[in-house]
Amino acid sequence: MIVPTQNIAIFDLDETLTQKGTWGRFVVSSIRGKPLKYIPFIVQTIFSQMLYVVGVGPREHVKEAMMRRTLSGRSRVELEAMAEKFAQFEAYDGMRSKAKSMIERHRKAGDRIIIASAAVDLIVDPIARHLGVDEVVCTKMAYTEEGVLAKKLGGPNCYGAGKLTMVKEYLAQDDHYRRDEAHITMYSDSKSDLDILRWADVGIAVHPSPRLLKYVDQYGFEVQMWD
Repeated sequence: MIVPTQNIAIFDLDETLTQKGTWGRFVVSSIRGKPLKYIPFIVQTIFSQMLYVVGVGPREHVKEAMMRRTLSGRSRVELEAMAEKFAQFEAYDGMRSKAKSMIERHRKAGDRIIIASAAVDLIVDPIARHLGVDEVVCTKMAYTEEGVLAKKLGGPNCYGAGKLTMVKEYLAQDDHYRRDEAHITMYSDSKSDLDILRWADVGIAVHPSPRLLKYVDQYGFEVQMWD
C-alpha cells in the first residue's frame, strides 16, 4: 500500500471561493462611466458566446472578445492597479463565508494549496495573494513590447478538460511530485470541472450548480455549502 507523502488542496475560484464570477464583473467595471463602450461590448460578447454554444468558436474567443472592447490597448501598469483594487474587494468582501477558513484548515495541516481558475492571471494572482495562496494555475494574458495588453490571450484557456491538463503540467514541474504518492482534494461548484473533480482523490462540490449536482451520486462527490 502506497502512503501519500503530499496532500494537495486545489480550489476553483469563481463561485467556489467567491460568491460571484470575477472575470465578467471585472471587465464591466473597467468601462463604468463610459456608456459608448457598453453596446459594442455587449454585442461582441453575445456574438462570440453564440458561436461557442453552437460549436463554431472556442470558449477563449469569448474572453478575447470581452478584452478587445474593454481592456486591450491599456497599459499593464494601469490594468494591474485596477486589478489590485478589484482583488482587495473580492478577498475581503466577495468570498463565501467559509472559504477562508477552508483554506486555513489546509494550511494548518501543512497541505499544498493551489487555486486553479479559468479567470485570467491579472485578477487571479492578486486575489490569491490576498488569500495567502502562492500557487496559481489560470488563464494567462499577453502584453505587447510596449507594455500594453494584447488582443489575444497569452496561452490556453484554463477551462474544462484544459484545466486538468494545465494542473497536471504545473505539478509535473515539481521534481518531488508523484501522482501515486499524493492525495489531491479538488473543490469546485461547476460541471465544467468534472474532469478534474474525477481525477482528484476527493472531489468536493461546493454549492454545486444544477448541472454538477446531477453527477454527485454517480461519482461520489461530497457536497459542501459554505454560506
